[in-house]
Amino acid sequence: MDFHVALPNGHRGVTVEEIAEITDAAEELGFAGVWPLDHVLVGPDLKDRYPWVLEPMVLLGYLAARTKRIRLGTSIIVLGMRNPFVVAKQAATLDLVSGGRFTLGLGAGYSEPEFRNVGASSTWSTRGKRLDEAIELFRHLWSGSTAPFHGSFYSYDEGWFAPLPVQGEKLPILVGGNSEAALNRAVRYGDIWQSTRLGPAEFKQRADWIRAHAGKRRVEVGARTELVGDPQTIRAKVREFEEAGAEHLCAYFGVSPSDFVGTMQSFAREVMPALR
Repeated sequence: MDFHVALPNGHRGVTVEEIAEITDAAEELGFAGVWPLDHVLVGPDLKDRYPWVLEPMVLLGYLAARTKRIRLGTSIIVLGMRNPFVVAKQAATLDLVSGGRFTLGLGAGYSEPEFRNVGASSTWSTRGKRLDEAIELFRHLWSGSTAPFHGSFYSYDEGWFAPLPVQGEKLPILVGGNSEAALNRAVRYGDIWQSTRLGPAEFKQRADWIRAHAGKRRVEVGARTELVGDPQTIRAKVREFEEAGAEHLCAYFGVSPSDFVGTMQSFAREVMPALR
């Protein structure tokens, strides 16, 4: 099992310097990756949970320049609030800046007030279909094809996309979400599926479904989850996820940014060795 860090870029008052310190420590301690979340202009439903969010793609560009090994990814970009052509270009550039270490995590989004706030109300009811088509568009653009692309939502006749990602059209796409639509999306388009806020039993049900329906496609399954408590409690929870089939955990440590590094050090010292 690989261990990743869910960066606290949505914690009130967090600074870029704190995120950089956490990322540097994650690389030094042997974590596999770091993952910021995405919100743009939250509504009343999320104002207490995400009162302050550093933009993930810009943040990862900075982190890519100061790291050498650790993977960098989004968990997740809410695509319906963004232009997919711009996201494709951002992802390709991040992959170049990082030397092929970028994973694009995508989700359909769950906050209608936020869609409304950013002027994307018209995409709310079709956000899932738009996301599916956008993933097809990304693969097309990243392949270097000069052929036109004609979809229901995104189309062009003539266009040249360059430079290409280091990983080309195989740049990994992570599909986030717990819904039936998200699971189907992961099976059809994803390289990785990541659950959010599920316990081990619920995770196992969905992970088993993905494996049963993916056919010959290889879809990695993992979970984004909060890990809090004493080392024994955390080890037990991680083991439950491991037994449920999780191949990675994206851990949010539930502490203030100033305490994050110390908590990561404790996790690396007292939990990771027992599970590898």
